[in-house]
Amino acid sequence: MPTIKDIAREAGVSHGTVSNVINGRGNVSVEKIRLVWQAAEKLGYKVNAKAQSLRQGKDRTIAVLLPGIEDIRYAAMYEVFQSEFVQRGYAVQLFSTHSMETTELSMLSDALNARVSAVITSSCLADAVDRYRAETADLPLVFLQRTGCACTDVMCAGFDPERAGREIGQYLRQHCTGRVGLFMETNPVTDAALFLKGFQTVYPAGDPSVQVVGCPNHQIDLRAFEFFGPDTAYDFIACTDVRREAALRAASAYASRHPCPRLITQSIRSAVTAPGALVYELDYKRLAHRIVKTLCSRLDKETPLPPQLHMKNDGFRAPVSVPALSEQCLRMLTMASPSTEALSNLLPHLEKTTGIHLELTVLPSLRDVYDVLQTPSRSRYDLIRMDVAWMDELAERLFRPLDQIPFDWDGLLSKVIPELGENYTVSHGTRYCVPYDPSTQLMFYRRDLFTDPTYKRMYFEAYRKELKVPESFGEYNRIAGFFTRSRNPASPIQYGSAVAGGNVVTSPSEFMPRLFEAGGDLLDSRGRITIHTPQALSALKNYQETYSCSDRIVHDVWKNVLEGFADGSAAMTVVFINYASHILNSKMSSIAGKLGFAPVPGGVPLLGGGVVGITRDCAHPETACAFLSWLYSDLVAPVFTTLGGLSPCRSAYGNRDINERYPWLSTARRSFPSARRRGNSSYYSNFSELQMENIIASCVRQALLGEIGAEDALRQAQANCEAHFQPNE
Repeated sequence: MPTIKDIAREAGVSHGTVSNVINGRGNVSVEKIRLVWQAAEKLGYKVNAKAQSLRQGKDRTIAVLLPGIEDIRYAAMYEVFQSEFVQRGYAVQLFSTHSMETTELSMLSDALNARVSAVITSSCLADAVDRYRAETADLPLVFLQRTGCACTDVMCAGFDPERAGREIGQYLRQHCTGRVGLFMETNPVTDAALFLKGFQTVYPAGDPSVQVVGCPNHQIDLRAFEFFGPDTAYDFIACTDVRREAALRAASAYASRHPCPRLITQSIRSAVTAPGALVYELDYKRLAHRIVKTLCSRLDKETPLPPQLHMKNDGFRAPVSVPALSEQCLRMLTMASPSTEALSNLLPHLEKTTGIHLELTVLPSLRDVYDVLQTPSRSRYDLIRMDVAWMDELAERLFRPLDQIPFDWDGLLSKVIPELGENYTVSHGTRYCVPYDPSTQLMFYRRDLFTDPTYKRMYFEAYRKELKVPESFGEYNRIAGFFTRSRNPASPIQYGSAVAGGNVVTSPSEFMPRLFEAGGDLLDSRGRITIHTPQALSALKNYQETYSCSDRIVHDVWKNVLEGFADGSAAMTVVFINYASHILNSKMSSIAGKLGFAPVPGGVPLLGGGVVGITRDCAHPETACAFLSWLYSDLVAPVFTTLGGLSPCRSAYGNRDINERYPWLSTARRSFPSARRRGNSSYYSNFSELQMENIIASCVRQALLGEIGAEDALRQAQANCEAHFQPNE
């Protein structure tokens, strides 16, 4: 393998320069960075992360000892370990012990010889804590599925196995009258012992209706046959993991004259679970995430490890409960969007589980929906998905107040993420709607460009500032200019930003966060429209500058903006998240794995998305309430979001699978409290948020396209608003 000296010779630079480039440090010019990496590539040099850590006098490797990743629990945890430790600058080394004592001890020795920084283990050793501590001296240790201990720098991480055993036992007691089985691991010091203790609070030891088969993991396939004698039949068998479930199904097929009994499985929490599956859920991915965070705090900040890290059991998902309905047909008006597509895909499940047939009328755009709402034809709909910006103008006219509909609205809304507050439900002090697909703006950017050492150095040489995620729109425009090839021929892409500005909906969405950052607003303290201000002028000029760093196409919808961003031609964009899922996560995206996301520059995004309300013309509101119960259920909400919808429910935002698929959701949730609507005014007798938006947007768009100057545009917008809206007498 070529050495650093070989690279230095090939590149014509010093040994120290090569070392600085490879290790990402030092004040090295763009040209020398290029020369070093070109030479390294030519010679076939690969950076050795292990050697790097040793040269720095420390090892940044985490040893993970697991029975094996064929078990879905451990596979899920290892996936998180591999991803998140690496992001924090640590390597992960996996050791598969197969739950064999001699194998585990041998692999522990190998891990320690490799000078690891910490050990995470699911040990099969009865004296594991004492044995590991004796072998590992002062290394931080994390034990999975093990009872607590009092050793320093040792953390036991897991769930509540006793509760799991008790609740599974209670389910069996309630739902079966025949013989039951329990297939579990045996280890007196692991969670298995506590699980059995909880189970036996319902089915005491020696109960003749129960057969318990306990075995170590390497005996699972063999011991599963013990449940299937020639004359033995079970009503239910509970399994403590998915491997045991699979072994039971196989053993039943070979050894039983009866159909496979119903099985209850303790397994990982998943976004999509078959409605008929009996799964007791434990969020192993979330547990792994907490372990990474806690262990890195210990390693990087020397924060002591807590003795225990216990996560709450998720347990059984509640089935969809629907009361007896007098009418089972509903009509809903909505617009084309990822959420509408997700709902359409789930309608068969709605009908199978509730008997409700939902007829969707899907219009192409927000404007089309708004136009229908101004006509008598709106009376044919039982439910309407409406933009949240129209609440104050239309909610009272369209919807029944929720307090006039008998239903547990507090219970339903308790499922909603609290960050939304009342912005999505209340107009003029009355609650009319529930959130449907709440949205806010985020900034998306090309992470690969922002972390590339060549571009970082090039940006520094140009501006004497670090290339980092912008926190203001001034910084945003400077970076956008740097990545616009017409301004910087060395840029690897054509445009610095993708911009929406083609119609009255998209234009203000780009303008308003800039106005909020400048300290401006559309309304003064009395509710009067005040668009012709120094703050608005600053915001509009900033918007014009952003537009000059784009493809100059006046995109009418955010979908088009995202398509332009996803094809890799732009460095950044600001967009509403309810349009992001399908485009940025699609197979057509050329930036997969390169995507970064952050709060909107200035920190004040717009609040958007939609609400759904029960119309005043709905003849059967109880059926509409049953539909909402289904949509908000812990079973449906995560699937709705997985399919690209944007559920308001905590069960969707808190799901690890969903956050891995759409990682910007967690950032979006933190942005909701600071997000703002455009505003409402009681100063005018005929005020309409939409009409104000139309007037302002028309003038902003003219300025954006260069048809009139920025100040003239704002002056015209102010005059048009004053002419249209009439103050109250």
